[in-house]
Amino acid sequence: MAQPGTPPASPATTRRAFRALLLALFTGLLSSTVVVTALPRVVTDLGGSQAAFTWVVAATMVSSTLSLPLWGKLADLADRKTLIQCALGLFALGSAWCALAGDVGQLIAGRAVQGLGAGGVNALAQVIMATLVPPRERGRYNGRVTLVITAGTVAGPPLGGLLAETPGVGWRGCFQLGVLLAAGAGLALHRTLLLPAPAPGAGSGRATGGPRPDLWGAVLLTATVGTLLLAVTRAGDVVPWLSWPSAGAACAVLVLAVLFVRHESRAADPLVPLRLLRDRTVALSALAGFAVGPALFAAPALLSQYFQTARAQSPAASGLLTLPMIAGLLVASGVAGRLIATRGRWKRLLAVGGLLLVLGFSLMGTVAADTPLPLVSAALFAGGAGIGIVSQNLVLIAQNAAPPDDLGATTTLVVLSRSLGGVLGLAALGSLLTARVDALSRAHTAAGTGPDGGLPDLGALPPSAVESVQAVHGQAFGDVFATAVPFALLALTAVLLMRETPLRTAHGEPEYTAHGEPDRRPAPGQE
Repeated sequence: MAQPGTPPASPATTRRAFRALLLALFTGLLSSTVVVTALPRVVTDLGGSQAAFTWVVAATMVSSTLSLPLWGKLADLADRKTLIQCALGLFALGSAWCALAGDVGQLIAGRAVQGLGAGGVNALAQVIMATLVPPRERGRYNGRVTLVITAGTVAGPPLGGLLAETPGVGWRGCFQLGVLLAAGAGLALHRTLLLPAPAPGAGSGRATGGPRPDLWGAVLLTATVGTLLLAVTRAGDVVPWLSWPSAGAACAVLVLAVLFVRHESRAADPLVPLRLLRDRTVALSALAGFAVGPALFAAPALLSQYFQTARAQSPAASGLLTLPMIAGLLVASGVAGRLIATRGRWKRLLAVGGLLLVLGFSLMGTVAADTPLPLVSAALFAGGAGIGIVSQNLVLIAQNAAPPDDLGATTTLVVLSRSLGGVLGLAALGSLLTARVDALSRAHTAAGTGPDGGLPDLGALPPSAVESVQAVHGQAFGDVFATAVPFALLALTAVLLMRETPLRTAHGEPEYTAHGEPDRRPAPGQE
């Protein structure tokens, strides 16, 4: 029997399991990539508004984000193979629910269930990969992860747009495809995934009286983020930003956040171990992940609206127009992954990625309805390259700094921060988009939205109205992307403040100091 903490003896076994994990990651990716270009058509068909569009996107992100710490903690306590199969089952259930949705409310509920499964797949796949592959080699494997993610991201938008326009299939086919792929990934993992034997007593906390999942922490975190998201999406639309309801919501969020931090600092086995933040590398990785979140999660959803509303493109064409961003991600992440695996150094590469992210957002802040497509493509390529270099490698850097017993919690802390940044970024930018469209519409005496505040259907408007709607939305999207530049600057600042240490070449090796000597300091919480 394999010893705890060691990879499987056979490289062929590791490769087979890794391929199955890649299929699971590809399946979870479909919750955003295949559907994102079809969402404007979906929300329009179901009679939804801009706020409904935000919630359709955010429902998956919120449930995925809020479930990440719980999945990560369960990964330290229970059988990881069973957990990831359960996560795939939840994803399939949510996808089927969305495919049968008859209104926006049902769609949002299905997307929330879908997100629960996607969160488990993303968190558990990262933890299982860390169990199978040593940190130094993980940089090389991360290149393969990026290739699969890129393949799904490249194929997803045009495929989703094509399905939305195919008679007899429509946008519901995007969700039906998710059911089939989740079933295939679950079967592949059942046949190929062989994990090292757990340590004595691990995975049986309830039976032995050991640590249990921090359910109160999950409840408080859910309440905090849910209240914050609800306040952000309503502010500026349903209620003014400067109003008593907004102030009350801000106070409620602050109280809930304080209660969550207090509970986590006292819990015997907290959902999010705050002691991990004592490590400078882990804390800055989480901060940088939060800042990258809007670019990784919110930008694709906004781009689908920009191309379909401001540029009058079809869903399939809008998917193709996002390919420069994917190309940048593919090229930059592939090169960065190989360089990090070869040299074991990462800080300069991540700094370059942060600069590209700032450049991409700054260029997108200048777009309008008539901006030449080559300039838009250049901005998307730069932003995609920045995302590709920074996003995935932040997880690797934090894992390298974490003690082995906290691998699952550290992984989910960074992924949680990244997803939380995406959720709040989408809500804030979506709310800002609504406000800018309304303001510009009044200034230009143009119609910026559809009936009853719904998304505009350009095909049902006269040519003169279409031109006005495009001009309003083009300027509004430019303003929104310009507002996102500070997020990119925050990510770059966090990377520059990190202390670079070479990546370990095997499990259990110590972290190294900047001078190349083994770092003998005790791990956070073990002083």
